[in-house]
Amino acid sequence: MSVDYPDTKAGKQGSLSNQAYESLLLLLLAGDLAPGTVLQERRLAENLGISRTPVREALAKLEAQGLVTSRDTRSPIVCKIAVQDFIEILKVRKLLEVEAAGIAAERGIDQKAAKQARDAIATLVSAAQPSPSDHWAVDDLVHGMISEAAQNRFMATTLLDLRRRTHIFDTRQIPERLAPGAAEHLAIVDAVTAGDAAGARRCMAEHLDNVRASIVDRIVAIKQSV
Repeated sequence: MSVDYPDTKAGKQGSLSNQAYESLLLLLLAGDLAPGTVLQERRLAENLGISRTPVREALAKLEAQGLVTSRDTRSPIVCKIAVQDFIEILKVRKLLEVEAAGIAAERGIDQKAAKQARDAIATLVSAAQPSPSDHWAVDDLVHGMISEAAQNRFMATTLLDLRRRTHIFDTRQIPERLAPGAAEHLAIVDAVTAGDAAGARRCMAEHLDNVRASIVDRIVAIKQSV
């Protein structure tokens, strides 16, 4: 009988990629890497004391989130990051997601999907040390379920793009949001499954307002600490 051993090399590589991502993210948010700065893999790898591969993976993740950009085959450069950018993104999210929540409540939602969302929220809250991926998996599940129930693929696609741009703030960046965020998600799911359109809109609006406040506070705190 053959035995499949865990790929420790791949696991280590993933860990280094996450470390590189988090290090670069903090530098970006703190302003240590100014807009327009060219990000050279080799130099960054030397500064971080790691190989170029995890740095390349970290840069790809930052580019997917709209924080850095590549032009042709050149090295990526730092995009402008401002508190106002996140505020504007969340304003658009609020406009769309509040409406999506109301529509989902009016049209009805699959009870099996709702139970799955509730179970996922409960598991997240009970976890000793939930990872950022655990947090965002639940976040994606709840918001994705509502977008799907609203039955508007253009709205869903737009929201997915906007949500990715706010994913840089995981539970390690704003750990105080884990428990309140879970409670807010549960309230949204409850209102939607109850067919309470007004309540669903209100709960979603409150949730996004709280997310915005935490993100702004976090950015300001980072900038004040440097």
